[in-house]
Amino acid sequence: MYNGNELRIIQSLQKDIEDELNRIGLLYRFFSRTKSESSIIKKYEKEPNKYSEDGKKIQDLFGVRIILYFPDDLFIAQKTLEKLFEIESKTVDETTANLFAATRCNYVFKLPEVLSNDSVLLKKYSYIDTTFEVQFRTILSEGWHEVEHDLRYKCKEDWVEHNDLSRALNGIYASLETSDWGIMKLFEDLAYRNYKSSAWSAMLRNKLRLRMDDKLDEKIISIINEKELGKKFYRIDRDRLLSLMLDYNIDIPINLNNIIYLCNYFFIKSTELQDIAPALIMKKLTDADEKFNKNSIKILF
Repeated sequence: MYNGNELRIIQSLQKDIEDELNRIGLLYRFFSRTKSESSIIKKYEKEPNKYSEDGKKIQDLFGVRIILYFPDDLFIAQKTLEKLFEIESKTVDETTANLFAATRCNYVFKLPEVLSNDSVLLKKYSYIDTTFEVQFRTILSEGWHEVEHDLRYKCKEDWVEHNDLSRALNGIYASLETSDWGIMKLFEDLAYRNYKSSAWSAMLRNKLRLRMDDKLDEKIISIINEKELGKKFYRIDRDRLLSLMLDYNIDIPINLNNIIYLCNYFFIKSTELQDIAPALIMKKLTDADEKFNKNSIKILF
């Protein structure tokens, strides 16, 4: 049986996280859950000496899993949540050249006080921590992790003395990791071909890989062609753009036209593009720019 308060807490967390990820247009899938009271009791009774009020506590009453389409989005997704919540701890495995093994990317964040105060189970069981766990994965590795968790991690005795097969399972993960980067490289190659053929809408879609499927306004296309701005837009660094959108709290609808206005405001500086940008979009960009710079000055002094 799930408590209504705990369900509302995880729903609130999901909304806050998704709002930020959607604001910068990331492609992802989101899963969340809260443990039931019986599940918490079972976990405690399985190892009664492991958890206590003054010692180690259960930290995953609430759990979130964020599945990113591309491996280079893992960092920006982590940065997004670090901006929203206070980090309690994190486990991020480094990859090694001579070992086939899955890499973990797990964070534990402090639960906002406004939410923890509403939890029935936190008040009832002192060995539960006021935290929630977040796992970051790519979409290809997610399937492997599900299989591994249910059929190897939970059934360790089945794999005793079968290290060769366990290594082979890890090898499959390694091939999926290679495929993750291969897919990303494929879209980079496609974006370059789009650039060479002056297909500006397609170039931006495939270079930036954000949640947008519209087309550029013909006025924008004409200016890009007439002023030979295509190369400048192609050379915009995707990671830098996404970090800027996150850090400056840019809050505009994510579509190709607005991305052009955004990139032009911060990087390209074309007066022709600025002249056709909607007044509301320009106001949001200038306000975000001024607020960021004002806050930066406060930090310096």
